[in-house]
Amino acid sequence: MGTVKLQVIQHENRDWIQIQNEGYIENLAGIIKSVPGGGWNKVIGWRVPANSKCRDLLLNQIRIHGISSREIDAVICIQEKTPLRKIALSETEEVAVLKLVEQLMLQRYSHNTIRTYRQAFFQYLMETNNSLTNTDRDQIRNYLLKQIKQQKWSESTQNTFINALAFYFRKVSRQEIDLRNLRPREPKSLPNVLSEEEVVKIIQACENTKHKTILMLIYSAGLRLSEVISIRKDDLHFASNKIFVKSGKGKKDRYSLLSEKMKTQLQTYQSAYRPRYWLFEGQTEEQYSVRSVQAILRRAVEKAGVNPFATVHTLRHSFATHLLERGTDIRYIQEILGHSSVKTTEIYTHITKKGGEQIKSPLDNLEL
Repeated sequence: MGTVKLQVIQHENRDWIQIQNEGYIENLAGIIKSVPGGGWNKVIGWRVPANSKCRDLLLNQIRIHGISSREIDAVICIQEKTPLRKIALSETEEVAVLKLVEQLMLQRYSHNTIRTYRQAFFQYLMETNNSLTNTDRDQIRNYLLKQIKQQKWSESTQNTFINALAFYFRKVSRQEIDLRNLRPREPKSLPNVLSEEEVVKIIQACENTKHKTILMLIYSAGLRLSEVISIRKDDLHFASNKIFVKSGKGKKDRYSLLSEKMKTQLQTYQSAYRPRYWLFEGQTEEQYSVRSVQAILRRAVEKAGVNPFATVHTLRHSFATHLLERGTDIRYIQEILGHSSVKTTEIYTHITKKGGEQIKSPLDNLEL
């Protein structure tokens, strides 16, 4: 039987008894929840209100469940009050957020990046009392550590916050703060890829002509989600079998493939829907939404019964992998996908089946 550690702490201006188990204790959650007001808090963990009635009930329940007093490490200590969360930013901080947004707009960052950086910077200012003119690396390091421990931040969230803070201090306030070693190690994960048979099932699962055309175009040209909804009617070049992709990731223009089968499908789609400006339009002729495309893919995946973890971007990964498996030079694939470096494209060499099926384990050559 493990030991229970009890500690009085202050959270959100209230006293709580924090319960921490040191070793396995069966039904500890049930014991805590039997105390009025007892439960789990994402910041302080398991806790019950810090009053004599709740404390006595908690200790009594612990003994009832067979934990002797010798196995209870009852540590009652009051920590300093946690500073209350800000209700609003100061005037100086509001100006800083505005300047961040204006600089992002001046450098023509996307709406998504502006919104993400603004939210991250705003949250940082709301949750710290660090002076913007005297911020140092250790203050940011401590903030990140706190969020990783208490809020269980992912690597991507951590990177987003570092990107937002780095942009503000470098481009807006012109401060040199070394944030390089505060980034998480880059995961060596491989992209999720569908087989050609799975792609066929997904496309065939779409009975709606527009929905089928959208998924076919993403796969046939290796488009990103943001790119497929930004294709205009005039970006289709039927004579040269090309699609003009304007302002892709990194605001780079490029051309991608327009396959023969895709041309036939597009002609069928355009005859039925007659789009005016955007190739794929909503009900009021506005640009088709990201959420709508994601919903189309999700329904098709479920109906087709293929890899449930497939996303819209999985079609782009599959496009690149299938080109590589059919012998297309990786430099051409890099150009079609719009990658700045061939190293980004080389990740597909780790998941292609080309040549791998002919490789035999040395065990097969042993006479056992």
